Amino acid sequence: MYQQQHYQQQPQRSAIPKVIGILMIIFASLGLLGSLLGLAGGGGNEELFRGIPEYKTWRTIELLLNVIGLAYGALHLYAGVRCIGYKANAPTLAKTYAIVAMGVVLVNAILVFAWVKPLMDKALGDFGPGVGNIFGGMMIVMTLIGLAWPTIVLILMTRPAAKAACTGEL
Repeated sequence: MYQQQHYQQQPQRSAIPKVIGILMIIFASLGLLGSLLGLAGGGGNEELFRGIPEYKTWRTIELLLNVIGLAYGALHLYAGVRCIGYKANAPTLAKTYAIVAMGVVLVNAILVFAWVKPLMDKALGDFGPGVGNIFGGMMIVMTLIGLAWPTIVLILMTRPAAKAACTGEL
C-alpha cells in the first residue's frame, strides 16, 4: 500500500545577513584601499593650493580622516565576515558600523564645507564663483551617496528576520 511520508519543513533562514555581508566585504575592501591610497599621498593639485595657509591644516585633517577611514573600514570588513557566517553578534556589528559610517560621512561633509570649499574659492577665484557652487552641489550629492549604504545596512540588519537568522531563532 501507499505510504505517505510527512516531512517537517524547517523555516528557511533569511538571506539578508549573507547578502549584506558579501556587499560589506566588497565595499569595505574598496574603502580600505581608498584610505591606504589617501595615506600614501593621493593629494592631487598641491601646487594650486600651496600658497594658501589653510591647505596645510586641511592636509592634516585629511590624514586624520584617512586613519579613521582605516579603523572603521576594518570594522566594516569584520562585520561583513560575521554577517556571512550568521554569527550572533553580526547585527550589532553591522548596526555599529552603520552608525559610525554615517557619523564619519556627516563630519567629513561639514569639514569639507568649512575648509575645502573656502579653500577652493580662494585658489580658483580667477575661474569665477560658479566653481565653488558646483563643488558644493557635488559634495551634497556625494554625502547622500555616502549615507545610502550605511542606511541600507542599518535598516536591513535590524529587521527581525535578519536578527533571527543570526541567533538561530527562526
